[in-house]
Amino acid sequence: MHFAIGGAALFVAYAWLNNSDAATERTEIRINDGHIRWITETWSGQWRREPSREELRDLVAELVKEELLAREARALGLDEDDTIIRRRLAQKMAFLIDDTARIAEPKEDDLRHFYEAHQEKFHREMRVSFVHAFFSSSKRSDPAADARGLLAKSGQLGQTEIVDQGDQSLLASAFENSSENEIAAQFGVAFAEAIAALPTDEWKGPIESAYGLHLVRVSKVVPASVRSFAEARAEVLEQWREEQRRAYEARYFAELLEKYDIVADSGIEPIAGPLAQLMEGPR
Repeated sequence: MHFAIGGAALFVAYAWLNNSDAATERTEIRINDGHIRWITETWSGQWRREPSREELRDLVAELVKEELLAREARALGLDEDDTIIRRRLAQKMAFLIDDTARIAEPKEDDLRHFYEAHQEKFHREMRVSFVHAFFSSSKRSDPAADARGLLAKSGQLGQTEIVDQGDQSLLASAFENSSENEIAAQFGVAFAEAIAALPTDEWKGPIESAYGLHLVRVSKVVPASVRSFAEARAEVLEQWREEQRRAYEARYFAELLEKYDIVADSGIEPIAGPLAQLMEGPR
C-alpha cells in the first residue's frame, strides 16, 4: 500500500515537473544575509568554529536544495495532515516568538523593580554544618538507649570519640554548609527540620532519620537571607526575560484567537472544554 502511494506521488511529481505550462512560471527563491547568519551560527554552534568559504558555499547549496524540495512537497500537498510537519512549523513559530520577545533589553531600573517585587525568588537557603553519631537498629538491640547513654557522658568525651562510638554507615559523619533540602535528601524531611532547630555546639538527640537514630552536634548555622541585587543580577535578568516572554506569548496568542474560531466537534467537547480558555491559559 505504501509503495503504491509513494509511486503515485512520484508519478504526479514527475508529471507536474514536466508540465510545459508550469515550467513557464518561475518562482523566486531569495537567499539573504539572515540566511547566511543563521547557517553560520548553526554550523559554529555544532563545530565550535565558523565555516570556511567553501563550506559556506556547500551549506548554501544544501539550503537551496532543501527549499526547492520543500516547495515541491507543498505544491504536491505532501504537507497536509502531516503531524511531524505541523509540529515543526509550530516549533519554528515558537522560536520566532521567543526571539522577538528577547529583542527588548531591560533597563537597570526594570531589573531592580523586578528584584524588589520578587525577592522570594532570590533567597539564600539556611546552611548548617554538623557532625553526627549513627545508631543502627539492625546492629543494636536498643539503639535509643545506647544513644541516650552516650549523650549523658558527651561532656567528658571529644567529638571524634563520640562519632567513633556510633555505628559505621555509608553516610559521611560530617556535613559542611548543607541546605535543609540537601539534608532532607540524605536523611529525610523530619531529620532536616529537627536539625534546623538545634542550638550550636551541643550534642543533641537521639534524632530519627530514614536510616536510624543519631546524636547530632551543630557547629555553625548561616541563616536564610535574600541575596543582594548585585549577587542575583544574572538570575534576575533571566527571570525578567522569562516573564516578558510569557507576557508576549500570551498577547500573541490572544491576537491569534481574534483571527480564528476554535471549534470542537460535539463528540470531544467534554474532553476539550472551552478551547479558547485553554489557549489563553499559562503554557
